[in-house]
Order: sequence, then C-alpha cells, then structure tokens
Amino acid sequence: MTETDATNTSDTPEPESCDATAVNESDTVELLIARLETERDDAIALRQRALADYANFQRRSIENEARARHFGIASLARALMPVLDHFDLTVSQDLSKLTVEQIAKSVDMTRTQMQRALESNGLTKIDPAVGSEFNPMQHEAVTQMLVEGAAPGTIAMLFQCGWCLGDSVLRPAKVAVTPTE
Repeated sequence: MTETDATNTSDTPEPESCDATAVNESDTVELLIARLETERDDAIALRQRALADYANFQRRSIENEARARHFGIASLARALMPVLDHFDLTVSQDLSKLTVEQIAKSVDMTRTQMQRALESNGLTKIDPAVGSEFNPMQHEAVTQMLVEGAAPGTIAMLFQCGWCLGDSVLRPAKVAVTPTE
C-alpha cells in the first residue's frame, strides 16, 4: 500500500458508518417530532380543560347569582308578610265600629312593623335632624328656606326620609336647606 492509499482509506468514511449516522440523525428527528407532537397534544388538552373549567365557572356564577337574588327576595317577602297580615286584619274590621284613635294606632303599629322588616333586611332610614349639616351624598335639597339662627348650609326642614342599603343610597332624604349666602 502506498502512502496515498493509506491516507485515502483513513480519511474516507466507511459506507457502513455513513448509514449509521444517517439512521441516528433520522431517529433523533423522529424522536424530536414525537416529543413535540406529545407536547402539542398535552397543550391542546390543557387548553380544552381550561375552557371547560371557565364555562363551568360562568354557569355556576350565574346560578349562584340567581340563587342569591331569590334568597334576598324571599327574605324580604317573609319579613313583609306580617305587615300584610296586619293590613288584612285592619281592612277586615268593621271600620264604623272603630274610633279614629284605634285606626291611627293600627296604622302606626303596621308602619313600625314595616320599618322593622326593612331594617332586618339591611335597609336603614336616612332621617336627618333639623339643623344638621347638609350631605349631598344622602340628602336631596328641594328648596332653600331661611331660618333665623340656623347656620348656612344646614337642614331647615325634612320633607321625606331617605333609605340606604349598606353604603348605597336607594333614595336620598328630601330636605330644605338654609341658604349659604
């Protein structure tokens, strides 16, 4: 063997080793593709589960809101039923046999029971005292009224009480306010 022949044989890859490298690269690519397909399928499955969980959450939220609304209405209705019973009892009486004082007392008792029913369901009365400071968040000034000795911007007269539920004003109290100037 010549020197050139020895160099050529050592530098030239064997046909078997070339096929083995091609097979190894092909296996590696196929394994990578399989791994990526598995990851993709897992990601798709996770997304589908997340979408299903979100849809279930939305459905449960709507059901809970409807249930809470129903419970709130039922609670208020239960509290108002005795008030209606008092009205029915009063109306069923022979009014010609009752005195004005008895009718007035019946109306006052019914009003008191109505107020208790509302307060037991979280409603509070806005009943500002004459001379107290005007609060535009709870009071509605319907007119100005000059009152001798009253500080400017204070309540001069109460026309109608207001109501609030927690921090939310359902109806402001209607008041007359002393002029500021």
